[in-house]
Order: sequence, then structure tokens, then C-alpha cells
Amino acid sequence: MKCRKIVAGIVCLVMVLAWSSVAYAEEPAVGAAKADHVYIPILMYHHFVEEKPLNGRMDATITKEKLEEDMTYLAENNYTPLLPQDLKAIEEGKKKLPKKPVMITMDDGYESAYTIAYPVLKKTGMKATAFVIVGSIEQPKKSEIKKLNWAEAKEMYESGVFDIQSHSYNLHNQNLKGQYMKFQVNGIQRGLIECRAQYDLRVEEDIEKSIDVIEKNVGTDVICFAYPYGTYEEWGKEILQKNGVLFGFGTTYGAGDLKGNLYYLNRFSVGMDTDLGRLLEPQPQTENSSGIR
Repeated sequence: MKCRKIVAGIVCLVMVLAWSSVAYAEEPAVGAAKADHVYIPILMYHHFVEEKPLNGRMDATITKEKLEEDMTYLAENNYTPLLPQDLKAIEEGKKKLPKKPVMITMDDGYESAYTIAYPVLKKTGMKATAFVIVGSIEQPKKSEIKKLNWAEAKEMYESGVFDIQSHSYNLHNQNLKGQYMKFQVNGIQRGLIECRAQYDLRVEEDIEKSIDVIEKNVGTDVICFAYPYGTYEEWGKEILQKNGVLFGFGTTYGAGDLKGNLYYLNRFSVGMDTDLGRLLEPQPQTENSSGIR
């Protein structure tokens, strides 16, 4: 019996030590020289509408009222919004991670980021990063939800409220109406019979073009990339590194780990039913996957 108690005590001690090495945001682990994980909440939004339609699914769309509730919650609870250059400065040790950080991201570059989200952010003092599909801005399609134009994107960036980053030039299966398809080449995912030379030609050309066009039209430094469909590929990571991208953003549901793979930061997808207050309570990393692109 005595031996069992000793063993149990050792096991408990090991578990306590292991848990104490995990820190949320900038809070240091007591007695630990360096945290193994530093999680920050990264929120993922897409499209916004003035009012919820009487019929039809919302999916990745939320109302202006819901966005205002979320941004007001963040402001009133003293969350500090981070932009890409803030992340870079923190990683370089030039800036301290705030006590309650949050990163707000908006995918695809819908015009509603300008017409609806932009005024809400200015009103509440929040800041966000818009990941744009560059090809959809350059060559808009009538069948698509309206996207930003470069004048709007530049205004948003120069205001300091938004940064504009890449969601690829045209890696969203435009020939398949933008949908993820099994057994197809989705985003930077490697094709089943695609060799390295073919992959580099397809993906690097797209990424380079997206970066060049954004920087030329907006003036920002593109250092972040949101993966189309959330698909990740090591070959793609090498291309991003080569082209000056420092952070990659996925769609896996969970907090981003600044001590983990910076080329695949998890995000929390936010919908109409998301309780932001409950979501932002410090919690261990989760592994559930989101299917939102």
C-alpha cells in the first residue's frame, strides 16, 4: 500500500509539472524557465450582412449586430488586437505579448469587410487582418459575393484598422465554384501525381503573384498566408518561407500556438451561435477540425 501511494504521488507530481509548462497568452508558467506552448485566440470570420435573412443558411456569414456584440465584448474585456506586424515584433522579441491578446481575421476579401466590419472596428477600437483571394479582386465574377476593390483595401490598411494579407491568388478551385473537392488539387495540397517541379510551378507562381499584387496595390508587407480550405503541405511551407511569409493560418479549431508551428496557426471559427465570452476562457488546445474555407 505504501509503495502504491509513493508511485501515485510521483505520477501526480509529473502531471502537475507537465501542466505548469503550458501558458496561455503571455502569462508565465510558475517556476518554469520557458513555456512549451503559448496560446493566443485567433478568430476567423468570413462574410457579414446587415440582417439575418428569413430563410436560408448563414454558414460562415454573421450579422452586423453579432459582429458588434463580439467586438464590444473584446473592447470591454480589455483584449488587445494584434496585426501581422505585431506578431512579427513579438516573435523577434521587440514587443511584449499583451496580457489578453486576440487576433481577428476575415477570410476571402468580401466587400462586407469594408461596408460592415470596417465601421464596427473603428467604433470599438478593434483591428483585423483581411486575407484576400487576389484573383477575385483582379477579375471579379458576377456569380460570386462581391469582393473588395483595391481602393477600399488600401483605405482600410492606411487607416491602421486593417491589414491586408494573402489567401492565395487563385488556389480556390474557381473552375469548381470555389468548393473543396475530394481527390482534386485543393489549395497548396499536393496532387496525387504531382511531382515537385510541377508543384513548385503551380503553387509558387500563385503565391508570388498574390504577394506582389497586394504589396503593389495596398502598400503592406505580406508576411501572413491563410491556407485555402485549411490544407497544409510541407512543400508549400518551404515556398512561403522563400517568399518572406512568416505565419500560416489554418482552419483547425483551436488556439494558435506561438511556440508551435508558426506556419499552421489554429483558429476559432466564429458563427452566429458562437458565445465569444465562453470561447475565450483559457483552455487546453483542441483538435476538432473545421470545414470552413
